[in-house]
Amino acid sequence: MKISYRWLREYVDTDLPPAVLADRLTNAGIPVEGVTPLVEGLAGVLVAEIEAIEREVPGAGGHVNRLCRVALPDRTLSVLCGAPNAAPGLRTALAPPGATLPGGRSIGVATIRGTRSEGMLCSEKELGIGDDGDGILALPADAPLGTDLVTYLGLEDTIFEIEITPNRPDALSIVGVAREVAAITGAPFRFPQVAVKESEPEAARLATVEIADPDLCPRYAARMITGLTVKPSPPWLAQRLRAVGLRPINNVVDVTNYVMWELGQALHAFDHAALGGGRILVRRARPGERITTLDGRTRALSPDMLVIADAERPVGLAGVMGGGDSEVRPATTAVLLEAACFNGASVRRTSRALGLATDAAYRFERGSDIEAVIPAVNRAALLMADLGGGTVARGVIDVYPAPRPHPRIALRLERVERVVGAAPPRAEVIRILQALGFAVDDSGPVLQVVVPSFRRDIVQEDDLVEEIVRIWGYDKIPQQLAPAGELSPVTRPADQLLAERAGGALVDAGLSECITYSFLDPARLKALGWDDPARLVALVNPLSAERSIMRPSLVPGLLEVLATNAHRQRPDVRVFEIGVTFAPHRETDGDRPMHEELWLGVALTGQRAARAWHASRERIDLYDAKGMAELVLANAGVAGAVTEPWPAGEEPGYLEPGRAARLVVDGLEIARFGEVAHRVREVFDLAAPAFVAEVSLSALVARAPAVPRYAPLPRFPAVQRDLALVVGDDVTVAQVEAAIRSLAVTWLVDLALFDVYSGSQVGAGKRSLAWSLTYQAGDRTLTDAEVNEAHGRLVRELAARFGAEVRGA
Repeated sequence: MKISYRWLREYVDTDLPPAVLADRLTNAGIPVEGVTPLVEGLAGVLVAEIEAIEREVPGAGGHVNRLCRVALPDRTLSVLCGAPNAAPGLRTALAPPGATLPGGRSIGVATIRGTRSEGMLCSEKELGIGDDGDGILALPADAPLGTDLVTYLGLEDTIFEIEITPNRPDALSIVGVAREVAAITGAPFRFPQVAVKESEPEAARLATVEIADPDLCPRYAARMITGLTVKPSPPWLAQRLRAVGLRPINNVVDVTNYVMWELGQALHAFDHAALGGGRILVRRARPGERITTLDGRTRALSPDMLVIADAERPVGLAGVMGGGDSEVRPATTAVLLEAACFNGASVRRTSRALGLATDAAYRFERGSDIEAVIPAVNRAALLMADLGGGTVARGVIDVYPAPRPHPRIALRLERVERVVGAAPPRAEVIRILQALGFAVDDSGPVLQVVVPSFRRDIVQEDDLVEEIVRIWGYDKIPQQLAPAGELSPVTRPADQLLAERAGGALVDAGLSECITYSFLDPARLKALGWDDPARLVALVNPLSAERSIMRPSLVPGLLEVLATNAHRQRPDVRVFEIGVTFAPHRETDGDRPMHEELWLGVALTGQRAARAWHASRERIDLYDAKGMAELVLANAGVAGAVTEPWPAGEEPGYLEPGRAARLVVDGLEIARFGEVAHRVREVFDLAAPAFVAEVSLSALVARAPAVPRYAPLPRFPAVQRDLALVVGDDVTVAQVEAAIRSLAVTWLVDLALFDVYSGSQVGAGKRSLAWSLTYQAGDRTLTDAEVNEAHGRLVRELAARFGAEVRGA
């Protein structure tokens, strides 16, 4: 944002040089990014008048120049000029011989096609004060001849480029920055004059205002100005706008821009004659409505957009841009002047949806001051009447359904010292707060501070502490002070610790961590089996249709990673992600808007080892995915996980039937793994088989952590026995192992599956499972008889329980 130093000094008396003032503002939290002169290199340019056009002189390319007789108080010069607006009686900017223009251009006497030209008539662009280069600068008829143009237009100015943070919309104005300067320097602060001279008739008889959607427009005020003459703005006003980067248009429109820059409140002037029924209705757009905006484009509106409408149609986009049908024209004689407070989120949505970024929208998006509405509309009405020769109708039309109270915050001076380490005197604290616009009741030991409406960022006591110290000066905090207060050890959340351990283990195992979007494509989710909208959380205002559903699982994002790598000829991928998944709200979620769980997901495809002469050519399979899930459980201290199939109809739709299972601990599903279904691979364009695993870290955190227990190394030898059973192919390894453990066989300390066989030797519908069993006693060496007796009992029990045929014992 550009701030004029000359303009600033109208409201605060400061003699600080611009560079020093910029440094003070930056240190106080109003960062000044640049300090530059308004115009550099402009000297010797005078106000002159074209007395006559002496003759036309042919120029290059068929262009015709005119030889102008230009008058100064003490002499007359002949100057060639090709500008189309050069005409007798026009007062303009003359650069006589000896003058200099921006860019180091020196003006002298020149001969052009045999014609002598004594100087140059200048445009805004050539003078460095604007972008208009189509014609020479037009000055008022009463501009004093021979006056130095720099002095006449007030070009001896410095421009501050200020970067305003989103929490300080109050500083998006000359007055807002002037208030900061007054607080920093202690100089007096003056608010612009807003005393309006009113005349009949009453404004309420000429126009009506109604707010249909007060949630999007909590306040709307209007003034009527009649008897106006629309004409160019006076030089002081036009130059003020040019200095801050705005283009002058006419005296009515320029006043709205001037007051917006001065007070920070955006305004708009409607041609009253173009308003149907003289009525203003603030409402949401209706389906199918369209509006032609001031930039000449016709735009389709949606029902979530707030518009300003008359009795017939929309005449403006609330907080963004006015409509072309009701704009101020040269023939306009009466205007309805608007000043309102609009919901920032609503303005932001409309601005982005229509691609309209305006100065007004920029301010409303950050939050406007609801109490600036009346001073701003009065200030603009006063200036319009003065510059346009009009009269202001009696009364302000002010629709304010629910006035907002001012927050009141208690401030303890000891709190300032505790937070900062030092504090200014009580009187200085009061002065700083009052200079910033806060009302202070200092009748008690604790200051009672009333927050002004323009400081919506102040909500608690420590916010006031920050205000005090930034104005007082961080450099005043003594450097020798040591930090005071208690230091408590940081206790990290259990889920964060578990995620770090699990992630570190997977990295050590050769996997790479990735981060994917939390928003997914509903079409892809449907292909993966999430076809019930009741199980999903949809975004109200998504960035795109392809990112409109909150992820119910990490798998879709991980499959996108595999697909991206495959499309870039990276076939061997081993990745994992730790993130939150989302589901509709459950009763156990309290006041949370949705159910969230922390999961770890793994996706694998390609070869098990990198291609090398010494490495195997084996490809990743189902057991790699299972092993990664078991690695995570081991790092969480969870033992005894049992591999089980899902009950019929509950299998995840994205896993291949018969090629997936779950890990269950104490009856609770804690993880799942499997091969990605072929139809899902087609959706993601994955040619090679892919495998995934998912572990619920939330479920692991909810379990009581396992307590490590010391066990001495065995002193006595172990005895090995093999056990091979032929069982039906519907009997799982987990069922047999669970049965072995349930028997609590004496001295059995370990069992390991080492062979699975199905084929002609065992018959159709059957398979052979073989385990190695380890028997060991802690106090002595077991005899063969003892081991044989225990092992035989185990074999007989399993044969009876599963109808198994024992192949060896």
